[in-house]
Amino acid sequence: MDDERSEESREPENNSGPPELSLLEAFDLLVASIPPENRHRRELYVMRSQIQSQQETIGEARQMIEKLEEVIKKVTSPANRIGTYLNNPARDTAHIVVGGAEYYCNVDPRISLAKLRKGTRVLVNEAFVIVGDLGFETAGPVTKITEVIGEDRLRVGSEHGLQSLVLQRSAALMKISLKSGDEVRVDPNYRVALELLTHPQARDHYLDEVPELPWEKVGGQEQALQAIKDAIELPLIHGELFEKFQHATPKGFLLYGPPGCGKTLIGRATAYNLTKKLREKCGEDMKEYFMHVKGPEILNMWVGESERIVREIFATAREKRREGFLPFLFIDEAESILGTRRASRYSNILSTLVPMFCSEMDGIDSLHDIVIILASNRADLIDPAILRPGRIDRKIKVNRPNREGARDIYRIYLTDDLPYDGALAKEAANLGAAIDKLIERVLEVQFARREENKFLEITLRSGRKEVLYRSDLLSGAIIASIVERAKAMAIKRTITNSATGISDPGSNHVSGISESDLQQAFVAEFNENDIFPPTDITEDWFKLIDFDPENVVKISPVRRDGQMKPPLRGVVI
Repeated sequence: MDDERSEESREPENNSGPPELSLLEAFDLLVASIPPENRHRRELYVMRSQIQSQQETIGEARQMIEKLEEVIKKVTSPANRIGTYLNNPARDTAHIVVGGAEYYCNVDPRISLAKLRKGTRVLVNEAFVIVGDLGFETAGPVTKITEVIGEDRLRVGSEHGLQSLVLQRSAALMKISLKSGDEVRVDPNYRVALELLTHPQARDHYLDEVPELPWEKVGGQEQALQAIKDAIELPLIHGELFEKFQHATPKGFLLYGPPGCGKTLIGRATAYNLTKKLREKCGEDMKEYFMHVKGPEILNMWVGESERIVREIFATAREKRREGFLPFLFIDEAESILGTRRASRYSNILSTLVPMFCSEMDGIDSLHDIVIILASNRADLIDPAILRPGRIDRKIKVNRPNREGARDIYRIYLTDDLPYDGALAKEAANLGAAIDKLIERVLEVQFARREENKFLEITLRSGRKEVLYRSDLLSGAIIASIVERAKAMAIKRTITNSATGISDPGSNHVSGISESDLQQAFVAEFNENDIFPPTDITEDWFKLIDFDPENVVKISPVRRDGQMKPPLRGVVI
């Protein structure tokens, strides 16, 4: 008996019995047990409908109570915090920062700690347990990098050490190259740099592509080119010799002269040829970084913004030097930002901008760091603090081309592969010599001291009068425009001949550039008044004609009929 009882006790209990019946089911069983002829059966049916209605009402009330309980639970539960994930110092433990405070917290097992990345947002409950991964923030404050510290830290904020912060790089920025001056977006807790932003005016907008430009492509400036070679090429190519003589290398150069005479072209040619020489000497894959900065681009109405741009320009140049480039900082129209601090209309800006530029130049050791070239039409307006020795050491005059220089410039633009008209088209065997003869005939007319070539009459203080001819105002830009005008004439003539059937439509004959085209283009270029200043500002004419303003009393343009025009208003002194 005891064994049987023990076996029965070991058997699984299965005395759950029939399933529990609902009230209506139990009521239906009771009604079914009453005989049909019982008079109370009808009353029970009425009672059943009432019970069913009450059951439905109770069910709806129960659902409403459950919803209200859920709402009460939501509105009374504490809010989850959002933090920034930094790292995991131990297994199942995370290092986070919430509201500026740091915590070592646990992680919900449903959250994969391995998938969390530095800088991502995490959801933290009231017990400071990570319960959700919200990914990277898409908005936040923006700040500027002032220093890159090591591989994973960045210094941001004021460059003078006030309110500076050191941030960590997020996982998204670990493989991105950052440098001083870059703008980054940070998390709201100011602990992690999340994203590199493109500056509205990227630092590379100053970058100007330098074409293949050997010295031979710069015509009519042999004297200026030789001065450039002596001042820039020799110290860098023969550095050991300069060191032996203890000869200081210059820091900066000024190219000054009339507009259109090739100052910018000389700057680009310097960048190309100097880098090429250094590559040949050092055997390194060095590339030029030509930063073409136009003076007005730096001026800004906001206080301190112009100075910041100057700092950025020099910081970018130094960064490129560390990356292996040879940076060339070419500042065009330098008088607009480096002018005398009292004479300029921007005196308030220049009173701080010029000292900032001087300070940045003082931080440059020599040409081996940055090659600084200033270009100006009015060097007399540049502040003397900029032009003093030790900053701008060489002043190189870029003159208007003489006849030999004009010949060289014409030959650069009138290449052998252009179509020519007349006898030149038949000189296939010796086309170069034929083009040289064409240029000589053109220059013979253009440089002739004839009545039709007179342009200005200048009265000096001594009473002597001088006449300037068109050739005296010639420049490389004007010669380039003359050639382009001649090309346009030849193209138009070719189109007209093809339309009228003068030339054979089946042939490849093209009406090329002729001597007449070049002569007409020369006259048309000088007849257009818009290439000369239609103004009463005397200095604008002086910088065109290379005359000392103190010696000039009156300027009178010459009419094409040989008579003198009235003196320019405001020019008579």
